[in-house]
Amino acid sequence: MSDVQAAAPRGKKVRPPPRAVVVEAVERVTPGVMRVVFGGPELATFAAPKAGAHIKILFVPPGKVWPTGDPALDAVRPPSRTYTPRRFDAAKGLLEVEFVLHGEGIAARWAAQAKVGEKMLIGGPGGGYEPPEGVEKMVIIADDSAVPAVGMVLEALPKGCPTHILCEVANPGEARALSPGIASNPVWLYRDPVSAAPGVLLEAAVAALPPQPANTWFWVACEAASMRRIREILVAKLGVERGRVHTRGYWKAGDANYPDHDYGAD
Repeated sequence: MSDVQAAAPRGKKVRPPPRAVVVEAVERVTPGVMRVVFGGPELATFAAPKAGAHIKILFVPPGKVWPTGDPALDAVRPPSRTYTPRRFDAAKGLLEVEFVLHGEGIAARWAAQAKVGEKMLIGGPGGGYEPPEGVEKMVIIADDSAVPAVGMVLEALPKGCPTHILCEVANPGEARALSPGIASNPVWLYRDPVSAAPGVLLEAAVAALPPQPANTWFWVACEAASMRRIREILVAKLGVERGRVHTRGYWKAGDANYPDHDYGAD
């Protein structure tokens, strides 16, 4: 245990120290998505993430050092943003993260100009989803922010499990393969050129779903308010058992750093 962990006040939640990583590769996946591959010896202890898990990427201001070694943990933590660890190759020690280049947020700005050799700090992984035993069909409902996690969910399902996938993205240029090893046929919903607000097209598509087989489960990840409306459509209108609907609010309109633990339990 590090000195920083050992000195934490009693009852205070202690985050494990972040791992130092370096950018090994940068690739533009679509006009609006950048893939950054991180490496470094500290990833040797990175746990294999569950489907839809999350990590924290810390953005340390230039000239600053973190962790500071402050035994009281009083130093201000650098800004961080939550992302999906899309793929981790334990043998090579490489971690892939996909960044949606929307708006002027700190993470999008960094990813747009990320360069090989840059040093970063990553915390996690945490959370994640395990498909239930005996699942006979999975309906996956997601927006741009959750597309990397959709691929992870697909790869975690039993071989041959039928899926119905609804993905809302900005425009046709953002449609892409969800997994290199699992075939899928998602329904892509494009906000442009109709200028639809985030979530509106997903909600309409969910409301139009036909009745599903009894042992169908639903995985929903998108904007927080839309996620709650979709959950209510599934439960109240379509009669889906609430326990068969797994929901995640990946972001919230108007909130630049939305918490990573919104499971829509309210």
